[in-house]
Amino acid sequence: MTDKTHKPIAITSSFYQLGTPSFPAYLSIGEIGMIIEGGTGPTSSMIISQMNTLGIDPGKIRYVVLTHSHADHIGGVPHLKREWPHLKLLASPRASETLGSRDLLKEFLLVDLSIAQLMQARGELRKLPVHLESYSFKPDALVKGGDKIELGAGIVWTVHDTPGHSPCHISLYEEKEDTLAIGDATGFYAPEKDAFWPNYFQSLEIYCESIRTLSSLPARRAALSHNGVIQGDVKRHFSKAMMATEGYHKELLERLSMGEIPEKIAMEKARFVSSLTDIQPFRVMYDLCKLMIKLSQTNGKGLSFSMLGQSPVRGEPVAEERSLQPEVVPPKVSSIIPPTNPVEEKKPLTLNERLGMIALIDEGMRLGLPEAPLVSDLFNDLWDLMNATVSGSRLDRLKPGDSKSGLRLFEINAESGENLGRMNLFYLKKPIPCYYLVYVEVAAPFRKRGLGNRILKSFRDFLADKSALGILNNIIPSEDPTYDIYLKQSWKPIQTVVGNSILDKTDHYMIFIPPALEGKDLKDPVLRLLYHLKRKLTVIHVRENEMMVERTLKEFKDLYQTLLTYFEPEIRKGEASPFMRFIFTRFVTKLIAFRRRIGNLVGYTGGESVEQITLMPEVASLEVKSYAPRELVKRNALGNGELALLNQLPEDLRNRPASFIESLPNYRRPSFMAWLEERGKSHSDPLTLGDLMDLGFDPTRLKEISLDGQDFIFERIQERQLFDLKKKNKLLARIASEMPLAKVGSTWLKSNPVLLVIRDRGNAYVLRRKIGAIHWEEAIGQIQTIPHLKNLDKDTQVGQLLLKTVGRAGEVIEERLGLEKGTVHNQLTPFVPWNLESNYPRLVIDFEGTYLESLWMA
Repeated sequence: MTDKTHKPIAITSSFYQLGTPSFPAYLSIGEIGMIIEGGTGPTSSMIISQMNTLGIDPGKIRYVVLTHSHADHIGGVPHLKREWPHLKLLASPRASETLGSRDLLKEFLLVDLSIAQLMQARGELRKLPVHLESYSFKPDALVKGGDKIELGAGIVWTVHDTPGHSPCHISLYEEKEDTLAIGDATGFYAPEKDAFWPNYFQSLEIYCESIRTLSSLPARRAALSHNGVIQGDVKRHFSKAMMATEGYHKELLERLSMGEIPEKIAMEKARFVSSLTDIQPFRVMYDLCKLMIKLSQTNGKGLSFSMLGQSPVRGEPVAEERSLQPEVVPPKVSSIIPPTNPVEEKKPLTLNERLGMIALIDEGMRLGLPEAPLVSDLFNDLWDLMNATVSGSRLDRLKPGDSKSGLRLFEINAESGENLGRMNLFYLKKPIPCYYLVYVEVAAPFRKRGLGNRILKSFRDFLADKSALGILNNIIPSEDPTYDIYLKQSWKPIQTVVGNSILDKTDHYMIFIPPALEGKDLKDPVLRLLYHLKRKLTVIHVRENEMMVERTLKEFKDLYQTLLTYFEPEIRKGEASPFMRFIFTRFVTKLIAFRRRIGNLVGYTGGESVEQITLMPEVASLEVKSYAPRELVKRNALGNGELALLNQLPEDLRNRPASFIESLPNYRRPSFMAWLEERGKSHSDPLTLGDLMDLGFDPTRLKEISLDGQDFIFERIQERQLFDLKKKNKLLARIASEMPLAKVGSTWLKSNPVLLVIRDRGNAYVLRRKIGAIHWEEAIGQIQTIPHLKNLDKDTQVGQLLLKTVGRAGEVIEERLGLEKGTVHNQLTPFVPWNLESNYPRLVIDFEGTYLESLWMA
């Protein structure tokens, strides 16, 4: 494939159109030559080639003049100056200020790359332009209104200040041939549709005044910065531009007055622009449409759109009139994309940024852009917040009594063995053993049943057994009748031990002193304990977790509303595109993952709060689509792993992996099968997003398949997780090779490594052997909720056995392989042996006792 050929077009004997129709540059030739417009990076090589086609000596070209400093008008400059170092760059003083800013350099790289990608998708460009290691847009000379640029042979260009599109915009008029180069002063015009998109990105009033200025010049042709040259009735072009601007502006104000939100209007206007041109990413179009809505509100009331002008003082030059006008937009907003915030600030995406991002992904899908942003870009802020939230104060269910941070978990069980709840504690061993009660979580079936007395009694007995002090911060005021509960359980205000000297007004600490410490002088050690507790509050304070969860939930809510806004036409019509289903599926799976992950946060149960986000029926009824539409991911599927297994794969699977794997039956895990049974469904039935919310997990992540009589499982993960997967598989390989016959007590330790990975549609599909086992956390859940398993646990304490075995397995592997403590728990997932048909743990009962048949690491 080669770059699409665009021949130079002779407009007159001394004026030529170069570049492409979408991004033209113009060559004016007298005794010397001047290029008008800086072009773009991808069109610069075309301009050089077109000059050779014309047979013009490059040494004759002296100047490049910029109409304004937007990135799509300057991108070719560094490439042209690298090819022809003698070129002098001319620009207005305001443009010179912008061209030296760091924001413009960032913007130039972003926009120039986007343009190149769009041109490549249209077949106009074979490869992206050469990356420049160093470049500068510093002008060699400044030009302003009234200045003349003489090229010899009677060719003289006069500069006219024409701001409004941008503060730095100039136009140029050549009197000999009556040629006018107007840049973007009249907005974007699509000749084939005779349609305008007004571009008053600085000021509506000044923009209209510049159109009047240009209309007063006796031009026979007007060279546009996009889409070529207007020949003949140039004044008619300016009249149409003014009429289009008036209509655009008045429509905006009318729709706003009727209560429409700016974001909805901007989205529709951006879609209109997208129907005219694809020369800029959709997000840029949206941002600019939003900007013009603001300018119409603040700068457009009471304006005249007459071509006769509205000068307050008749007879004065137009340029002087403009110089008296206040600028609505700060000078830094002078480029086609407002400067972006640095990544490190981690500011949440605004609504318009989210909408633009969705639209840009959508646009990339429609145009087949291989470099289009990934869906992950839309969710990055959300993922960052999720990770920050769940890395807060957590309790390890496997080792509730052992945590580097000092956090402990103490379960409260009834005589029947049912779990009533748990206490989240913080342990301090110096200067004296002490447990601080952070938060009490009551199990869902027992909430609002007055268990406070029982919980405090359990805590008191625990402290007495440990001969440790107990401290809690009691929010119940002393005048409240329930305050007596604490006093009856031998708790007392901590002031009785240390006095009032160091306590804040918000402190309501109470202390329990076990029998072993009664009668001892505890003032000094308790004071030191309080000091350490206050210092550790960032680790243990419940409010920190609550605030992070609330912030993350707000991000979920905002993103959900954004999706509803963008897909509103499809929702209204009841016609869901694959792209819409895919985006909403990604959102819902993230939401339920967050609900699951915050379950172990100290002081935050999470479930009820996540329920604040309720899917509207039209969204809840959408069928799950877990992989990107084919148009969104252009690259071919990739597979690696055991060659024999690759060869066993069905041909349909090799040809279209994602759609084939996703059509397989879902893995029949116990909790999923129980849910299906309640609803009379099969495990192979399609699921909706509402089903996922009801389940609390995504059962479509695991699929069953048989290959040559052997059963396997495909697990869907995101491609970004492949790096971590490789680390896990290396550890599994070490376990298999260095611990082939290892046991944890009497339980065989086994590994289930990755056999095959297939990447397709933005996902990675991981093939493992199907084993008769389930995730250890699901096993605990089944034991605590299923009647026949609750009875089994009462007789055999199988729940404690499971936890002990899983916890000990990590220690054994770390000891044998010389790994850092916590490595196994952080990298691998234990699966306990389970009879999936009878929903029963696989236990061995013999003379050694009761133990798990095996334990799988994956």
